[in-house]
Amino acid sequence: MPFIKFKQSIAWLSFSFLLFLLTACNPFLQTTHLENIQKRGDIMMGTINGSLTYSFDGSVYSGFDYELGKQLADELNVKLTIKEYATFEALFKALDNNKVDFLAAGLTLTPKRAQKYRSSPPYYFASQKLVYRKGSYRPREATDINAPVFVLKDSSHEETLDKLLSAMPELEVNILENADQETLLRKVAEEEITFAIVDSSTLAQKQLYYPVLTEAFTISKKQPVAWLLKRHQDDTLYSAIIEFMGNRYNDQTIAKLEEKYFGHVRQFDFVDTKVFLRRNQSILPEFESLFKKHATSEVDWLLLAAVSYQESHWDPKAESPTGVRGMMMLTLDTADYIGIKNRLDPAQSIKGGADYLTKLIKRLPNSIPDDEKIWFALASYNLGYGHVMDARRITLKKKQNPDAWSDVKANLPLLHEKKWYSQSRYGYARGREAQHYVNNIRQYLKTLTWFIAERTKQEAEQKIELAVQAKLAAEQKRAAKAKLEAEQKSSPAEKAKLEAQQKIELAEKAEQEAQQKSRLAEKAKQEAQQKSRLAEKAEQESEQKIELAEKAKLEAEQQIELAAKVKLEVEQQIELAAKAKLEAEQQIELAAKAKQEAEQKIELAAKAKQEAEQKIELAAKAKQEAEQKIELAAKAKQEAEQELVAKAKLEDEQELGAKALLAAEQEPTAEQEPATEQEPAAEQEPAAQEKKQAETKEVQETEVATADITAVSK
Repeated sequence: MPFIKFKQSIAWLSFSFLLFLLTACNPFLQTTHLENIQKRGDIMMGTINGSLTYSFDGSVYSGFDYELGKQLADELNVKLTIKEYATFEALFKALDNNKVDFLAAGLTLTPKRAQKYRSSPPYYFASQKLVYRKGSYRPREATDINAPVFVLKDSSHEETLDKLLSAMPELEVNILENADQETLLRKVAEEEITFAIVDSSTLAQKQLYYPVLTEAFTISKKQPVAWLLKRHQDDTLYSAIIEFMGNRYNDQTIAKLEEKYFGHVRQFDFVDTKVFLRRNQSILPEFESLFKKHATSEVDWLLLAAVSYQESHWDPKAESPTGVRGMMMLTLDTADYIGIKNRLDPAQSIKGGADYLTKLIKRLPNSIPDDEKIWFALASYNLGYGHVMDARRITLKKKQNPDAWSDVKANLPLLHEKKWYSQSRYGYARGREAQHYVNNIRQYLKTLTWFIAERTKQEAEQKIELAVQAKLAAEQKRAAKAKLEAEQKSSPAEKAKLEAQQKIELAEKAEQEAQQKSRLAEKAKQEAQQKSRLAEKAEQESEQKIELAEKAKLEAEQQIELAAKVKLEVEQQIELAAKAKLEAEQQIELAAKAKQEAEQKIELAAKAKQEAEQKIELAAKAKQEAEQKIELAAKAKQEAEQELVAKAKLEDEQELGAKALLAAEQEPTAEQEPATEQEPAAEQEPAAQEKKQAETKEVQETEVATADITAVSK
């Protein structure tokens, strides 16, 4: 019986442990992070105020991170709630304490951050720059730095300097709290500090407002900028953000935002920016009312002013060699088209430019997004509507998006390449100039917007200061008047009485202050006692929490041990599988090698067979030729023999005839006759032998030639 109870206890513990594991691992038994967001009805984005991240000008929200975050919220069908923080420290603390769902503040993904947090795919890249004030000492590398370097607390720049300090411990670094990158740059511009480290993207934007800022050198190469999420959460929001970013890359949303916030930032021109800021103060006020008067719903006055500055630098008498004139540099045909009589009149020129630009915007296809139509219209203002449509057609031919300004802008320079303009409807055009034209206007617009905002802020502060001063002066005047009247009305006795009352009031006031101090001291004492009790209670709770934590730690270690065991088994299985895979790959490799060798042997055999067949064919041909030569040689031999026989016979006959003729002519005596007969025989014998030898030699040569031909044939 005890054994059965023991088995039941073990079974119950095993079941409880299994249930615990299932509860911990099964997401369907608890609400996911994404479900909580959708149930709550909003997604909370932590950020830091800035022109590239999130800003609000009183009427419009803007910022790269804000626009992406708004699209994420719309996709999840929830509201976007912005939680704005002043420092990186507060921002990361908010994420760690579950005050926000994710961080979107132009954050560089450093190794330390990647280790602690999850990140979205990057949506742009930025390097880190050491910034100094133009005209002061410029260090070319880290070892040249001769003054403190300022960075923000908990920023990626602080992490970079931590690495640098290990190699350069003498480097002086100041960490600023309760500040942002824009504050650092302003301090450099105003000579409060010498050096600061900021992101390249921030520097490029702020140089438009503070042209004295410039880069000393790049202290860290380009790093990804991404959103950050807590690592120890379920994967639902993380997966949704990864999918969201992928879709935004595919539909070119991120490319459009990059174009919107970075596309117009060209190589910084210190002189041009400084001159423009100076003319904002000296020339703009003269024409500002005209820009505001003739602005339309499509073209606001700031954009109109930026276009006018690009065209004429706000010179009403401006004229180009091609005949365009006035503040908005209108052609004669354009002026006639929109009903402008005098192009040199500032009011008429500004009105004409605004009306023409508005017509161009309205003429553009509806497929182009409304927020990008203005860039197409500006390019048309400079280049001509037809040429811009040609650029859109070229973009389509290159399988890019003809409704995206970033794609069309990149293809504008092709309009002066014969390969492309020869295929267009309107022919050659200076597309690169239009590209620079739009970029310049965008930079002027950004600088002008900042300048007007700063001016409005300063005017408001001045009005407040003047109002405060006026109020203070009025109060002082009233007090002085009341005092004077009181002094004139009071008699010496009343005056003494008044002074006595004032002394009594002062004494009473001093007594009240003393009593108040006593009460405050008593209250402080009580608060101290209460804090002491709370501290004791907190200490007890802390000890309990430590005890619970120790218990949880023990359980966690047990779970980790189990998990490690499972992991080890899985790793062993993976190792075995990898080993089997390796062996299989080796066998496949050997089989492939054997197959290759067999194919090579077959190929060599086929080649050898082909060569043998060619040799056999050549040998047969040579044999046939040799047989023909033997046959010809035999025939020649036979003819030669016949000719020799005939020749020998003829010679014999000729010899006999000669002998007979000689005998008949001489008729010798009896004494001479024997000698005469013997002499010719003696003379004829050597000649006959030579003749016979020559015939034999000729026959032998013929036989040798025949033998050689036979050998060649064989």
